[in-house]
Amino acid sequence: MQDRSLENVELVGVGRTAEIYAWGEGRVLRLFRDFASETWARRELSVSQIVSDAQVPAPAVFPADSEDGLLRIAGRLGFVMERVDGPSMLEVLTKQPWRLFSFARAMAAFHLSMHRQHAPELPSQRQRFERIAEWIRESLGDEIAERVRDALDRLPDNDVICHGDYHPDNILLGQHGATIIDWGPASSGAPAADVAWTVHLFKHGGSPPSIKGWQRFMLSMFRKLFLAVYKRAYARRASFPWTTVEAWEPVIAAIRYHDQIPEEKEFLERYLKDVFGSTAR
Repeated sequence: MQDRSLENVELVGVGRTAEIYAWGEGRVLRLFRDFASETWARRELSVSQIVSDAQVPAPAVFPADSEDGLLRIAGRLGFVMERVDGPSMLEVLTKQPWRLFSFARAMAAFHLSMHRQHAPELPSQRQRFERIAEWIRESLGDEIAERVRDALDRLPDNDVICHGDYHPDNILLGQHGATIIDWGPASSGAPAADVAWTVHLFKHGGSPPSIKGWQRFMLSMFRKLFLAVYKRAYARRASFPWTTVEAWEPVIAAIRYHDQIPEEKEFLERYLKDVFGSTAR
């Protein structure tokens, strides 16, 4: 199976780090792009296995019969997962915007359920954030790096399941219910940090380049309303005050800066200098 070719294999999805191919009955191959390291591929396989075994709606994982459970195809690494057919929550919302309120509340409920499950075997969220704070030192200077690290040290830690990139396009609505996908950044950590990441995406995430003028304005208003409903539904049942999420937001902005998203980079540089200091080199 490791020598299998991609010839005549249907491409069913494309992401930043991987492509998704149909791979037999009820399964797909998550095949990483050339730039993805073996360390990252192994991490994502391990994380996906842990999450699929937990009490969260995640795809099942089928490791290969190899030493590390990975497939090697055309010089690329991958692993096989359960196929989930159905549109994303975002895709449905673009056609049925009146479902915003129910979808926002459902998204909050899934997030709350995830955050009630402890998973210390997942990679540490806190250790990843600490590494990124050091990377910021090289990118934005000592003052900002120190202040990001000080802010991080004052924030609470935990060991619950955190998705790491939770938004409506990562929730698929199949005939058997919702399934959360793209668990690669998942970690064991603080739920308020995970929520703050979602808040950041709604507040500051880039818009498709094809969206212009009044459409961009409408999208902004739609995001604000969705976020307000999600926030209210989550905060009502959260085990911590919403002020904890707000305290995490500047740190999450620094973590997001590490991803170097072109549409957000300039804004995040200004934001981080305003919040954490102004002597960046």
